[in-house]
Amino acid sequence: MLINMSTACQEEFSMGLPSHRLDPRMLRVWYASSLALIAGTVVVGAVATLIVQRLGGPVLIPVAIAAVLLVIELCDMAISPRVEYATWRYEVTPTEVDLYHGVFVKKRAIVPLVRVQHVETKQGPFLKASGLAAVRISTAGESFEIPGLAEDDANMLRDRVAELARLAKEDV
Repeated sequence: MLINMSTACQEEFSMGLPSHRLDPRMLRVWYASSLALIAGTVVVGAVATLIVQRLGGPVLIPVAIAAVLLVIELCDMAISPRVEYATWRYEVTPTEVDLYHGVFVKKRAIVPLVRVQHVETKQGPFLKASGLAAVRISTAGESFEIPGLAEDDANMLRDRVAELARLAKEDV
């Protein structure tokens, strides 16, 4: 059976993926974040176990919960960063910002520049240690983030999106 797609739907399917990728150092950031989460789980599990032990309760319960969480976090660390890095793409055109990413659920967002209200760069400790920054693009309804760009690239992209958004609003 052949399905007749609308012209708009055909155009969307024919659009290629955005061409720009994240900086490869973003993998290290995601791994470091996962390790920090694992370390936090170990500490919280140990403290919970000590508290339960002091209260005379069954120590096996907090140990089992921590073990399950650790297995989930290790599996996530083994899979998510590489898949996320492989799928993350973005493109800035004179009229829109096109974002594509996701591990289990692929998400594509096309943000018209005329709707952009605010653009900023940000760095947490892991990004800063790796020489990376994130670019956050905000509209009236939500924010979109490109998470791992070299600091200079992030600053240039922020300035470019801000300028294109200003020009798009002047044209309206």
